[in-house]
Amino acid sequence: MEKYKYPVNNHIMKMEPPEVLLGLLDQKVVTILRLFLKDDSKQYYLREISKATKVSLGSTHRILNRLVNSQILKVTEIKTAKIYSLEPNRTVEYLKTLIEVDCVAQFVEIAKNLAGVDEILLLAKDKTKANVLILGTLDSTELRKISWELKEKYQFTINHMSLTKEQYDQMSSMGLYPGTKKSLFRKN
Repeated sequence: MEKYKYPVNNHIMKMEPPEVLLGLLDQKVVTILRLFLKDDSKQYYLREISKATKVSLGSTHRILNRLVNSQILKVTEIKTAKIYSLEPNRTVEYLKTLIEVDCVAQFVEIAKNLAGVDEILLLAKDKTKANVLILGTLDSTELRKISWELKEKYQFTINHMSLTKEQYDQMSSMGLYPGTKKSLFRKN
């Protein structure tokens, strides 16, 4: 499958065909959908959605109406309040496959090209954050920028620490990094 390249916040990333499709959609709609898809059992009020996605209240309201009319979201009215949640249907399941983004993979794709990165290890990951260890000799300013961009765009936090291989080996021998570690990248 051929990959397409496009600039994202001064970084070049590879784009799979579903991402090309998402690039054609209104980013405000995609941002709101990602909020719902992150935890498909969660319910939100209009103002919560607007605040969490940083999309204006008026735009959020229009987008929510479109998503309700498209049977992607359902609205529950309690007195004067409206609560929005995902509709459990095949359309939503399909959207999950298109919109779900592997933020750790994007982080690795960019970080592995930075000078001084020898290895990237995943220590832990859940739906909203990941803990990553970078081995090598590097300036972590770029890593902070990449993490910040992913946090802003996808509301996903990447906590990272940089160590030299010697520091990591020493700390591991002291038992400071027990448990399973997954190597995401290793320079040959």
